[in-house]
Amino acid sequence: MTLLQRRFFLFFFAVLFVTTAPIIVLFAKGYRFDSHGKIFIYSGSVTVKSWPRDVDIYINNKKQEKKKVNVINSSYTINGIRPGKYVVRCEKDGYTSWTKNIEVHSGISTEMWNILLFPVDNMEVKQFSPKNATQFFLSPRDKNEVVFFSKDNNKNIVSVFDAGENKHEQIYQTDSFDFIPPEEKENIEWSSDEKRILIPFQKDGEKVFIIARIKKEDLKDIIDLNSVFAEEIERREKQKAPGTPLVPARSQQEQKEVGELEPGNIGSSPDSDVNSAKQFKKVRWMFDKNDELVILNKDHELYYIYIEKPEEMILIDDQVSGFDFAGNRIYYTQLPNNIVWEIKNNDIGTKHQITNTAITSEKNDFVELIAYDQYRMAIITQERDLYVYNHEKEKAEISMNKIINGARDMQFSDDGKKLLYWTTNEIWCLMLREWKVQPIREKGAKLFITRLSQPIKNVQWMDNYENLLFSVGRTIKSASLDTRSHAHIVDVMTLEDDIGEREMFYNKASQRLFMITKQNENNTLQSALLINKTGFLGL
Repeated sequence: MTLLQRRFFLFFFAVLFVTTAPIIVLFAKGYRFDSHGKIFIYSGSVTVKSWPRDVDIYINNKKQEKKKVNVINSSYTINGIRPGKYVVRCEKDGYTSWTKNIEVHSGISTEMWNILLFPVDNMEVKQFSPKNATQFFLSPRDKNEVVFFSKDNNKNIVSVFDAGENKHEQIYQTDSFDFIPPEEKENIEWSSDEKRILIPFQKDGEKVFIIARIKKEDLKDIIDLNSVFAEEIERREKQKAPGTPLVPARSQQEQKEVGELEPGNIGSSPDSDVNSAKQFKKVRWMFDKNDELVILNKDHELYYIYIEKPEEMILIDDQVSGFDFAGNRIYYTQLPNNIVWEIKNNDIGTKHQITNTAITSEKNDFVELIAYDQYRMAIITQERDLYVYNHEKEKAEISMNKIINGARDMQFSDDGKKLLYWTTNEIWCLMLREWKVQPIREKGAKLFITRLSQPIKNVQWMDNYENLLFSVGRTIKSASLDTRSHAHIVDVMTLEDDIGEREMFYNKASQRLFMITKQNENNTLQSALLINKTGFLGL
């Protein structure tokens, strides 16, 4: 090669470097050349996290090459997308699809973190056919276990069903009590050590509760809570002098001041309705206790009872319209204005007022109180008006607002930042705190999820609290809280008959959906595995 040729190649490659290096640098930094405007534009990107993880991603119907998955977030990021509007679609054979209209901006990744595709052709379904199953309840002992009610002639039977092994065991039967109808929304409750169970029944229209130690195959040491409570009320009635008014238990200091010798003594006036006082409205295990309960009776009296020593029963307060627990505190509303009060454990001396806003109800009766903590609570009146108390301590912001009329029910998200609520035909979500993950939402924002002509039933969060399940007729649906462009709603499965209220529950631990279906004129308990997270870290 001559000297002239070497100089030519040196000059050529120098010019090539000078002209291409800036383009390469700009490309590496995310710039793309716009042939229409003849300029370089700073591009954006799209980040997708889905289950199942291995999905095909399409942007404007063009299949994208999937780069190496981000190990930390288990997500795919597609870079170098010019700013503009796009349609993103995720697909996988044998699963439902997911579609969203998005807008990509310069230098920003448009993120979609909670994409769910449900199995269609390969959904694992297990079923067991108890005769005349009526209700069921998720069990905390095992992620595949439920407790269900069934009938056999005149006997009411309580059984445990293990969906993992697809077998059941009868644990209790009675012909003395009837099951409470599902619309009463009474649940089986477990003690914190999962060794005792509280089961609701009814007799002659009144609620009856039994407590028992639960074994795998039967119940032991059965206690009729109503009888224990009634006997203690009668004992105290006899001890009190005639005309002694019925008053809430005092703190220990107050008892010393008035000369009471026995803490928590309960008296009554001659006109008091003892029978009404013995009728239960609501019963709950107390916090993390294994043998202590709180009882609200039909006389609006709230009691604490230690079932091993019922003589130590305490009247917490009267004129109570509803109660709930959060942490180690009891929260309760008190008539006539349904002001919320708080006490720590069962110590009446710690009574503290939480809310100041009056919530009036024409019926002036019981309400549903749901407490997430001392800063977030919801109240549903007899007229189905939903009120939400929201206190953000860091910003010193307190509100108590009426959210909607005709509320069927509501659920807090696990982190307390969202409140899911619904009417007969609509589903909404209220943001209780700022949400800084895409899609970003402001505190107080109301997200409209869907409106349908048929009644909506069985609304409940899924485990990521960005997706939810509900039923319409005989179809089970899922909806996303990502309302950018639209709320993605998909049919998960369709059954042979309509799904009643409280006939469908999703277990977040096992990712199984349990439901009651009808087959050959009998109710069938069935479970379907919606999400099978079997890989590393459950991915």
